Amino acid sequence: MSKYEAWVDETLPKHTRLTDSVVSIIENLLKTHEIEYLTVSGRTKTKESILDKIERKSYKDPAKQLTDLTGIRVVGYFESDISKISNLISSAFTVDLSNSLNQDEKLSVDQIGYRSVHFVCDIGQARAGLPEFANLSNLKFEIQVRTVLQHAWAELAHDRNYKFLGKLPPEIERKLFLYAGMLEIADKGFSEISSEIDSYIEKAHSDTIQGNLDYVLDSLTLPQFVDNWFKINDLALEHVENKLDIKELIFELNSVGIIKASELNDAIPNDYAQKCKEKNYSSTIWGHTRDWLIINDWRKLRENNDIRWVLEGDEIIDSYFSAEEYEEISIAFGLEDGDEYDWENDY
Repeated sequence: MSKYEAWVDETLPKHTRLTDSVVSIIENLLKTHEIEYLTVSGRTKTKESILDKIERKSYKDPAKQLTDLTGIRVVGYFESDISKISNLISSAFTVDLSNSLNQDEKLSVDQIGYRSVHFVCDIGQARAGLPEFANLSNLKFEIQVRTVLQHAWAELAHDRNYKFLGKLPPEIERKLFLYAGMLEIADKGFSEISSEIDSYIEKAHSDTIQGNLDYVLDSLTLPQFVDNWFKINDLALEHVENKLDIKELIFELNSVGIIKASELNDAIPNDYAQKCKEKNYSSTIWGHTRDWLIINDWRKLRENNDIRWVLEGDEIIDSYFSAEEYEEISIAFGLEDGDEYDWENDY
């Protein structure tokens, strides 16, 4: 029996709690700061692996030397997100800088390989006094931050796939690192595209605020226009949990000749905002945009599109038409007998 077994038995339950707590903290931080991520996962080492590492490394003071009993992995999407996530971690926990590192900095300029950022942390003094963190204040844990493609490379060549470990024949090893380099280039490329998209959205926002609506509507600028229109008119736009692709809306707008934001702005009835307030009516970007399309020219919209959504109980549209025409509209945008409709894709 190892002389450290009693210590392991005592500390493991604390680290199990710590793992769950840190995962929850990081997930909440990312959501609060609106940083998109693929996964936040945690694991607590097993008793057997802890005792094995103590013996293998000849640790004399495992309580201080073992910093990875709790391990957290954060996988973001882009390289540009890594610094944001790293800054959040640095502000949320006490970081042991002497034991934390950026794997990129270990690679020489002519090397391609395993890349990620590692932190060794504790929960910090601010949390140490809270009841939910009782007895966890002196425990170290490791956080690993990667992009999706860094994670793919690490899983393939290091963490899971033992086929690629060790010394390989030179021609195979050269291919392996060539493909790793391609992943690194792709990683940087996707990050650049992400930054370009952010700049594009910001410009659309700035143009809209300044009243310059001479820009083409697409899946990025349409939400920007609609959000701004509702803010300007002091109306609430219903939030959509799932970020569904709105290209169908773009097709519908284009089908009736609405290409630019200025053209959509002209199609919105002057009294639409006031009627929404009077009737306490609200909907999502899908609902309101289709209201505008129907009010503007419902016949053209119906003729030029294979409509897969239904108009049901709209509290606004009926006020723009006679009872007879509204009946026509209801038939035109209703389901035929026997049709089934997927409400998950409706607004």
